[in-house]
Parts: sequence; structure tokens; C-alpha cells
Amino acid sequence: MLRTLFALTAASAAVAAPAPKAKEKDPVYFTTRLDDKREYEVRSGDKVESTYTDLVTQVEKADGALHVTITRDYPGSRAFVTVIAVSAEGLHRVSSNGKALDTPIQLFKAPPKVGATWKWGAMTYGIVGEEEVDVPGGKYKAFKVESSGGGDSKTVQWFAPGIGLVKQSETGSDTTIVLKAFTPGK
Repeated sequence: MLRTLFALTAASAAVAAPAPKAKEKDPVYFTTRLDDKREYEVRSGDKVESTYTDLVTQVEKADGALHVTITRDYPGSRAFVTVIAVSAEGLHRVSSNGKALDTPIQLFKAPPKVGATWKWGAMTYGIVGEEEVDVPGGKYKAFKVESSGGGDSKTVQWFAPGIGLVKQSETGSDTTIVLKAFTPGK
């Protein structure tokens, strides 16, 4: 009798146990909501030289990816419009100022993995680490991407989930771009 009671109790507990959670979808390392706004500062050392704002002005599905149109507003200049394709493979610039690119430029490889590399023309890109980045817009755990065209100069970019670029610097230069603020859209 005791064995039967134990077996029934164990069986009912197994039936009542919650189903295992599905694996969470890999995070997207870009902003993908209409009206998401990223504000940046361009700094020379500690001095703010200029600012600009990236605003998501259109989001649509195309070619198996989410095409995110970004309108960049530099005070005193004409807006710059670019389209980034966000997919399981990463981030690709597919259009620049209204012109489709013959060959999309891969900006970030997904899912991100330290040691991953890719090429575009003479440029070589690589994910070299994951680290916490502290910028005026907050603290973010971000993947660090280095790119080089063969010379001594390297561009270093940090990409955070749900936002994209949070910091950029160039070796041999005192200029750094940092995220000043992020305002989620709809």
C-alpha cells in the first residue's frame, strides 16, 4: 500500500511539473523597433566635439531578414539614411543613402562568438572579446569587434543586445564615439 501511494504521488508530481522552458532566442545586437532612438557623442579625449542621433524610421521584413531603416541626423547637415538587415547571421548594411549596395557589408556576426572572423573586400573583422562597457548612456555587456584594412589602424566597435553600437574608437586616434542615450520606440 505504501509503495502504491508513493508511486502515485511521484507520478502525479511528474505530471504536475512544469514543462521545460524553450531555449530563449539569441539576442539581437541592433535596435529593431520603430522610433527607437540612439543619441551619440563624438569625443576628442574628454571633450564633446559633436553629437548625432540615429532614429529607426522604418522596419520591414525582406529577403529573410528584418530591414531596419536608420535616419542619422547630424546638426547642421543633411540626414544620412542607411538600411541594416538584421538576421540570424548578424547585421548587414544593405543600403546607403537610398542606394542598394551591390554586396552587403557584414557589420556583426551572429550568434556572436569570440574568435569569429569575416571579410568584406580588403577589410577583416573579428569578434575579439566580450566586456562591460560604461558610456554616458549606461553600462552594457557588449561584444568587441575589431576591423582592419591591412594597415596599422584598427576600428574597434562594441555591440550590445537590443541596441547595437554603444562605443567606437580608432587606434592611433583620440576620437571616440559613445552612446549618450537610448530611447525605446513603440
